[in-house]
Amino acid sequence: MSTQHKWSVPTILDCDPGHDDALAIMLAAASAELNLIAVTTVAGNGGIERVTDNALRVCALAGIDNIRIAQGARNPLLSPATGAKSIHGESALDGAELPPPRLVLERIGAVDLIADIVSSAKDPVTLIATGPLTNIALFIKMHPQLLIKI
Repeated sequence: MSTQHKWSVPTILDCDPGHDDALAIMLAAASAELNLIAVTTVAGNGGIERVTDNALRVCALAGIDNIRIAQGARNPLLSPATGAKSIHGESALDGAELPPPRLVLERIGAVDLIADIVSSAKDPVTLIATGPLTNIALFIKMHPQLLIKI
């Protein structure tokens, strides 16, 4: 699935893929109004390894093969991680049969990927956060000069 449209807005989706964010990834990639260029993950519906693996597998399932994916914050800034096992199950995406990942995880973390994309973009970048806002808080703290490009 190609996510690039010449009239669409460059977009980063920061999420914690459980069932809800799996749909968000697929909808963002299919949208004519958005140009999904990256998915960054944050612990929330499950631990960071689980939700990152879910993001990679959802992209494989949906044929999304031209975006960057980076793993983000493992823990919230101020409180302990709780997860949502009672809602999303042990894998944070229980019940879904997902293929193995095809995309390779970025070597840099989510905050650095967001900063890299935003700083090099010629147009403003849309940042959609559907999970805990830990990556966004860290991005704002570490790169306040880039906020004018969001």
